Amino acid sequence: GVIGAIATAIIYCKVKHYSLLELLDTAMPGLILGQAIGRWGNFFNQEAFGGYTDTFFAMRLNTETAAYTTNDLLQKAVTSGGVRYIQVHPTFLYESLWCLFVLAIMLLVFKKRKFKGIITSLYMIGYGIGRAFIETLRTDQLLLWNTSVPVSVVVSIMLVLAGVIMLLILSHKYKVQRQKIELADQSFA
Repeated sequence: GVIGAIATAIIYCKVKHYSLLELLDTAMPGLILGQAIGRWGNFFNQEAFGGYTDTFFAMRLNTETAAYTTNDLLQKAVTSGGVRYIQVHPTFLYESLWCLFVLAIMLLVFKKRKFKGIITSLYMIGYGIGRAFIETLRTDQLLLWNTSVPVSVVVSIMLVLAGVIMLLILSHKYKVQRQKIELADQSFA
């Protein structure tokens, strides 16, 4: 969905002659807030959870209704009140809280941003870092061919790298532009 929205935004901005970076910077806080809220759907559907844990954050799921249970999880299941439960990492909660943290950073930077694209870069870097880590905890991973590497971790790392590269390029362009303005100001003085 996000890829389709960005493709649509690119076409829209080309046709209407709008700044793509300005549009993306404006949209990214709403996107990450939507992702923070949307992750709660995983909680209600009892899906996209992590592996076994007995930490403070452990979440109990009924083995009859939880999606993507593994043999390891089922071996560690406990029975309470006649219901069999597994205790798992609530990765939906981790991602939801992470998204809110990244949103807070984006909003703090938004009013003080010096160039277009910084909010989009922060989204890519922040969301990618959180997702790469959280995905390693999940039990329902799509793995790369004949490896134990989750596809979503690779995509998340690529997102972080793209965000860092974008931030460096835009920051460099901003500095060059500022230097040109300063030189022009000095020549008028």
